[in-house]
Amino acid sequence: MSALFPNDWRVYLSVLAVFLRLLGLFILVPGFSHQTIPSSVKLLLALVISLAIYPVVRHAVPPVPLHIGGMAVYALRESLIGFLMGFVAYLTFEAIHLAAHFMGYQMGFGAASLFDPVTQASVSVLVPLAGWLALMVFLFMDMHHYLLSLFVQSFDVTRGADFARLTGKGVITLLTDGTSRLFVIAIKIAAPFTFLVLASNVATGILSRLLPQMQMVLFVFPVTIFLGVCSLYLFAPEMLEYFEELMDQMGQDLVLLLRTI
Repeated sequence: MSALFPNDWRVYLSVLAVFLRLLGLFILVPGFSHQTIPSSVKLLLALVISLAIYPVVRHAVPPVPLHIGGMAVYALRESLIGFLMGFVAYLTFEAIHLAAHFMGYQMGFGAASLFDPVTQASVSVLVPLAGWLALMVFLFMDMHHYLLSLFVQSFDVTRGADFARLTGKGVITLLTDGTSRLFVIAIKIAAPFTFLVLASNVATGILSRLLPQMQMVLFVFPVTIFLGVCSLYLFAPEMLEYFEELMDQMGQDLVLLLRTI
């Protein structure tokens, strides 16, 4: 037991690296970063996982400098690595949230917005629904364990990484491409609903010209919401399959990030 957890307290300064990197990951990673989880619970969970992971990654953890300036740079480096990993995973969920936001406004839920504790903003009512569906797919695909596995491997990969590599052109290009792909994913998910609502509005406009005595404006919102809910029910299996593809792509992006670093 002493081989895994030595009696010398100075050895446990290396646990600080695991703890700080894990905190950086928990800031944005799906599930663990949920705003409804108290900060004390996140800190305790990060500490417990750090102590559990430390014996596995102890050989790859760089020694902690004993002066203040070195410790500050050390803490910033470890937190930045975890933050970058969490940000790559965050982009996928943010694309799904943005798509649900588009869908909600197209379906007529723009006036029925609510405060989402995850995004800390007023969003369409479909955003929490899409977020929970994406989180369920994330958990059912065992991506949280895969993410922790990549986190353990990151210590071997980033053993010699410095700030020049963490803020280099390769990392910036990877993050820029992921951010730009966010809008493409959102448009792909919301495109069928946008086309359906557009066709409904065109049909309503034609009927209002053919039957001017009828107040077709009164039927626009109920018909749009009804068609949107029906299309959401019909396209739900395809959406969940696409969410699975996005989770696979997220895992590949995390691996690419570690290779770039």
